[in-house]
Amino acid sequence: MIRTATLEDISQICLIESECFGEDAWNRQNFLAVLASDISKLFGYEKDKEIIGYAVVTVIFDEAHLDNLAVSLENRKKGIGRQLVSYILRYLKDIEIHKITLEVRKSNTAAINLYKSLGFAIEGVRKNYYKNQEDAYIMWRYDGKKP
Repeated sequence: MIRTATLEDISQICLIESECFGEDAWNRQNFLAVLASDISKLFGYEKDKEIIGYAVVTVIFDEAHLDNLAVSLENRKKGIGRQLVSYILRYLKDIEIHKITLEVRKSNTAAINLYKSLGFAIEGVRKNYYKNQEDAYIMWRYDGKKP
């Protein structure tokens, strides 16, 4: 079940974040700031009363940014990431936001393929975006006409 995350979920979310992103991981304060934000949403994927994946999206004016997406290592390759992104896309459609962007490691083939299968396209590169100096692809999805 996907739902809006709460303060009680932050510890589980931080564990997944650390497991998935290592030195690039967000800290507890980053997630608390999302919970307090008027423009960002944190959604959790709950299974058996435990958060096993999450996504963060921020809406600025007429577009959105997928800030963060992670699924616990033991729950990968089960479609949870796809469900989280699809949930966000429906949420954005409901609030009439038709453009969404994200950054993804150039080496993260699984995520790139997931995003492409959901209608995202690579539109640029951010050089040295990650702490280890790896580049990121900039991906966009447009519902309707591309600007």
